[in-house]
Amino acid sequence: MKITNLIKKKHLWLSALCLAAQPVLASTATAQADPVWADEFDGEKLDRSVWTYNTGGSGFGNGEMQFYTASQSNAYIEDGNLVIEARRENYEGKPFTSARLHTNGRVGFRYGTLEARIKLPKLDNGLWPAFWMLGDNYGVDGWPKSGEIDILEAGFKSAIDDGSVNNAVSGAVHWWHETGTWSDWLQASHAQHVVLADPLYTDYRTYRLDWTPEQIVISVDDTTVLTMDITAPELSEFRDNPMHILLNLAVGGWNFVEITDPAQITADFPAKMYVDYVRLYANAHTELEVASEEYLSGDFGVLTETHAVDNTLDWEDNTNLYVWSNMQDSAPTPFEGSEALGFSVQPGNWWGMGLLHPDYNLKNYQHGTLNLDMRINSDVNIELHMMSTAGGQGTVVLANGGEQYGLVRDGAWHKVSIPLSKFGGVDMQTVQTLFAISGPAPAAAFEIAIDNIYLTESAPLPAPENGSFGIYTETAANTSAGALVEGQDSDLFIWEGTLNLADAATVTNAWEGETALNLSSTGKGWFGMGFAAREGFDFSAFDNSEAALHFSMRTTDQTEFRVGLKSGNVEHIGQTWVTFTPGNDPYGFVRDGQWQDIVIPVSNLSADLALTDMRQLFQVLGFGEINDLSIDNIYFSGGAATSAEQGACEVVRERLNSILETLRSHNGKGLFAGGWLGKLLRIKEERQVWKEKKREHLRDWRACLKSK
Repeated sequence: MKITNLIKKKHLWLSALCLAAQPVLASTATAQADPVWADEFDGEKLDRSVWTYNTGGSGFGNGEMQFYTASQSNAYIEDGNLVIEARRENYEGKPFTSARLHTNGRVGFRYGTLEARIKLPKLDNGLWPAFWMLGDNYGVDGWPKSGEIDILEAGFKSAIDDGSVNNAVSGAVHWWHETGTWSDWLQASHAQHVVLADPLYTDYRTYRLDWTPEQIVISVDDTTVLTMDITAPELSEFRDNPMHILLNLAVGGWNFVEITDPAQITADFPAKMYVDYVRLYANAHTELEVASEEYLSGDFGVLTETHAVDNTLDWEDNTNLYVWSNMQDSAPTPFEGSEALGFSVQPGNWWGMGLLHPDYNLKNYQHGTLNLDMRINSDVNIELHMMSTAGGQGTVVLANGGEQYGLVRDGAWHKVSIPLSKFGGVDMQTVQTLFAISGPAPAAAFEIAIDNIYLTESAPLPAPENGSFGIYTETAANTSAGALVEGQDSDLFIWEGTLNLADAATVTNAWEGETALNLSSTGKGWFGMGFAAREGFDFSAFDNSEAALHFSMRTTDQTEFRVGLKSGNVEHIGQTWVTFTPGNDPYGFVRDGQWQDIVIPVSNLSADLALTDMRQLFQVLGFGEINDLSIDNIYFSGGAATSAEQGACEVVRERLNSILETLRSHNGKGLFAGGWLGKLLRIKEERQVWKEKKREHLRDWRACLKSK
């Protein structure tokens, strides 16, 4: 098995040569004693270092009818299983909800035997479960050039028609057929299916992919579904790139299921897909990439020649710089080194350029900084962008008269430093565009130059502990662990002008202190507000059974609304809501116009949150109009005293750091001197030993923290 990062991509030929000198491993799972990677789903929560979510109701190219959420309502751990649950419920304009999970940017592999033990729900009619893979080059090359391998699909139209839908299993592969002439869209597919004697919902089945450089074999239990030779030149998608894993349960669609009317979905709900485990076994060609084993750290260079960096963008690895519109190359004097990006921009049209490259996992930079040097003598708005494959696009606007992050528009070089948390929506573990810049049509021509682009990694977030933390409160006892300071570490945002907030001087009868939030909507058909941290807070100390969110509230209005919290950067992920519905309000709330205390255990909220990275610390959202809603005295109680407890684990942490340093020392060793093959094999063996020690100490450290 190739050890990632040991050899650069341009030397991948060496992997096969070296492995030829080792004993050949059988390519099937039955010949392996232990998997080289697995998720047994035996924890309390989904392992977010391995899995994340695709969310939304776009139909995902198939006209699917569900909204994919990142909620525990649709994906959760139960009795050693991952459960994906589809529900018939209206949500964000869709009649169903479900979940779609993937490992993109977290775990990927090339070649090996991948298997999952899965029990399906009754499928008739309209359910479409899948266990499948996409190439890790999906972000830079798109589909189908990424390749797709469908290890399990069920619920398809012909099986519905012939009555075998609960017994039929399909396997398929999809690719870009470079040599075809049948259309401009050269997507090609090969699919087969089998019909089993017993229904798929009666018991667990083992769905398996055996993948070598020569062929793909898909099977269920001991029955082969599909075998395909992949040695032809046009099938390079299945040889050139690692792939990541996906699991989902779709509902309907014009494709595959061929049901587009919700009324014709006759399957029972809730429908549950149980996944007992996902395991990968090595063959002689396996390459495994597990990002959590060694996240990038230190300064990361994008375009810099003199700034010292620990890692850098590989400009030779399918990296492209695209000039989109109205930017003509110029030749500026660099800020540092011998090269810089320089452009002339003309009036009358928007302008922009940006990078596109393979995904980078930059988890350690999500609270870091984008640094660059820029010179410009125009007052035009400047939009800086980052983009991600598994998230979205984040944009920071340098508007004339607004926040400039260090830029001075005088035609001289100036350092610009922007917190990466400002690029909302970006999944920092699948960054496909590290830098892009654009702007509206200028009134006059201007010159712009950019140089010395690099990222610095995250600084620790503030971590309140040992008491109560205030969000909006005037009671000192509710701020014993600290409080938000509006305008310094946080801001109160009214979303798109949808609410009027009564002036403090006009507020009467506050629940405590002198002021309260008196809210009324502005007629836009929805309303929302939130207390947003400028960087974030680590609320680990509130991850205990005693911690609670407190607030006081009053209203007589009969409009439904939600109260929520948000963690992380990606839309729909790390979001939790508590819905207040007239006649069914939770936590004892009564709409009688009197102040009432609401207490919500943090344990009721934390399942969908990453408490280590809290961004929105109190939110209100509703659809329709609301005339009278007052909220006061918002705070969290029950923060534990974590610092001393973590200190008890310091010895374990130091051992782990020692292991990590040893692993790093194996990277970048000179391999191509005399006896390089023997050296490489010895380094591989040593590194495997140290990686196992790392896993052991990481388990010890987590266990130590958990026990405190």
